[in-house]
Amino acid sequence: MSSRLRGPAVAAGLAALLLQAPASACSTCKCGDYTISLFGAEKPFESRFRVGVDYVHRSEHQGDPAVLERETDEQRLLLGLSYAITGDLSVAAQIPFVRKQIRDSDLARQQAEGLGDIDLVGRWTLLREGGVSGRHLAGVRFGVRLPTAEQVEDAAGERLDIDVQPDAGSTVPNLGGWYSYFRYPWFVTTTLTWFSFGDGHQDFSPGDAVVASALAQYGLTQTLALQLGLDARHAGRNRFSGIEDPDSGGTLAMAFGGVALRVFDELVVSAGAQVPVFDDLNGHQEEDPVLRVGLAYDF
Repeated sequence: MSSRLRGPAVAAGLAALLLQAPASACSTCKCGDYTISLFGAEKPFESRFRVGVDYVHRSEHQGDPAVLERETDEQRLLLGLSYAITGDLSVAAQIPFVRKQIRDSDLARQQAEGLGDIDLVGRWTLLREGGVSGRHLAGVRFGVRLPTAEQVEDAAGERLDIDVQPDAGSTVPNLGGWYSYFRYPWFVTTTLTWFSFGDGHQDFSPGDAVVASALAQYGLTQTLALQLGLDARHAGRNRFSGIEDPDSGGTLAMAFGGVALRVFDELVVSAGAQVPVFDDLNGHQEEDPVLRVGLAYDF
């Protein structure tokens, strides 16, 4: 993640996708519902194994333009693996590969790429009501982000700025709750998660954050769905060597719009964008629109 407040792009990745009528042995048949979702929102059934790939492009600006402004461009490719141990308990891993470039107003530039910090997440369904496999589902999510990102150096062996490193390199336990409503052609899901950031590379400590996400989906057909969502994040200020960064932290909300398409029996592709709709950020910060493209496949 960026060393400062980043938009809730990963949160919007919990997007749900509507699919076609049941075919023999397909995931729609097994979960008893026409709706299939991407990572973090799927209706679980025992032994369900999913693979997902999500590409995210985002940019942001920090700092006073009259003194020194920094622009960060980030491309993030997320490989996701999810497995349902039982009908109520599933585990997932999200492995990021990141490329970043920073440009300062004094024309200085840096670029780095590499493996980011890996997320491990568990979801436990505590409520299942209505229908054969449940129209109302709710539960808890719990996880940890591992400090797997290595620091990138320049040709002289000097570490690049923390802002351009693939990730913060901090351990991040997180805990939250979720609720989903399944009734074709409608699907609605919400999540609320608290993230507690540990110390990262270069004596950098990201501020703790609370992230809320809501997504509504309507199926135009059994192969095409429209999605609208809202993602909000409130974060504390970051610290460098114990000193607060004045251009970090605060509150940001972004609206999401996208489409999802069933291509084959078990393959879904999706595309969408996020745009800022409200911000109360500390200091000088500006989040640009976020673009994302993804796919998910059930085995």
